[in-house]
Amino acid sequence: MLKNNLKSVILVIIFTSNNILYTLTNTEGKVLFWTSAGLRRTKGTKKITLTTIASSIKIILAYLNNFKIKNIHLKFKGLDKNKKIVLKYMKQSTLNILSITNNSMLPHNGCKRTKLRRI
Repeated sequence: MLKNNLKSVILVIIFTSNNILYTLTNTEGKVLFWTSAGLRRTKGTKKITLTTIASSIKIILAYLNNFKIKNIHLKFKGLDKNKKIVLKYMKQSTLNILSITNNSMLPHNGCKRTKLRRI
């Protein structure tokens, strides 16, 4: 696949309890590039700090600038407070953010209670 004719890409960011995964895909869903906070050889809770988030986003922005991609769609998955930090770094870049979606899984009403046993 030619990467030179890409106009817009999708950046999917998955926040897990102890890691952050970044995946760049084209509009069809084929993976172009991926990275994670654990790829920098950081361990434990250090993977969710500001410095690792900033370094991962700098690597992604360098990849996008290398292929001259200007438009991006953002998709967030998972529950985390660091979504605002990622958005702040992406807005400071020269990219055009076309859409921001949040696909966090939330229970609507929870599990059904067990039926009480009658004697």
